Amino acid sequence: MTLVVWLLTVVFLVSAAVTALTTVFSLSAAAHHGAPGFLLRPCRHRRAACRLYGIVTGLASQCVMLLTYPLGPFVGRPPARAPDPGAPTVVCLHGLYHNAAAFLLVRPVLARYGLRRVLCLSYRSLGPDFEAVATALAARVRREAPGEGPLLFLGHSLGGLMARRIMAEADIARRTRAAVTLGTPHRGSTLARLALGRLGRGLIPESPLFPALDALPDPPGAVLLSLASPVDNMVMPLAGLAVGRPGWTEEACPPVSHVAMLYVPAVARRAAAFLSGVAAPVR
Repeated sequence: MTLVVWLLTVVFLVSAAVTALTTVFSLSAAAHHGAPGFLLRPCRHRRAACRLYGIVTGLASQCVMLLTYPLGPFVGRPPARAPDPGAPTVVCLHGLYHNAAAFLLVRPVLARYGLRRVLCLSYRSLGPDFEAVATALAARVRREAPGEGPLLFLGHSLGGLMARRIMAEADIARRTRAAVTLGTPHRGSTLARLALGRLGRGLIPESPLFPALDALPDPPGAVLLSLASPVDNMVMPLAGLAVGRPGWTEEACPPVSHVAMLYVPAVARRAAAFLSGVAAPVR
């Protein structure tokens, strides 16, 4: 029991430190930079309440993330082959310093919306650069979701950028029907200056990664949704959450923290409803 109490205390203290630090940075960024219009509307008349809710969900979600992290290999097991070759595969890609456990609570929601074939891929956050990770992930998609069945992408944070890069591969693009990104820094984040590793530091707004991604085509005919929180505490300034390219729909989710987007039911339901709306296979 003493060990359990010690573990929970450490998890809480680490989570509190991360939440406090990122909240201070995000408040500073908000004081000096504006936010995209679609993120201003939800909290226009209740900014304090939204910010408080973001802090509370930030602390809670950091605790959940740390406690469930060891479950990554279990959540990331390759799905069984679908009896229907036309059944879609949802490819889930986590964010920086996380693993497949990020989608522990998202998978059941996807299943309730009829999306039962889910492929949660993990990758190393330390060591490789963006292109190396994306190339390896694309190879895994080809290997673990073979054939011509439709693909649906769901990426949280950095995972959304990975999805954009992978979807630009010609053979994967023609199979891609839809994609949803959650809290993805489409324009970078100044917080990345504090990141460990090339992959994390490559997310600063001035990084050549973003012009390179903008030069890539989106999958033809795919429907694309970017969900973002008006109180995101990891992507700063909030303008970094704007996709800034045609063909994408941008929506604000409830005012929860960056990590909490993975655990708040309303966010998972919106993503699942959007993806499940894609029916017919790609030709």
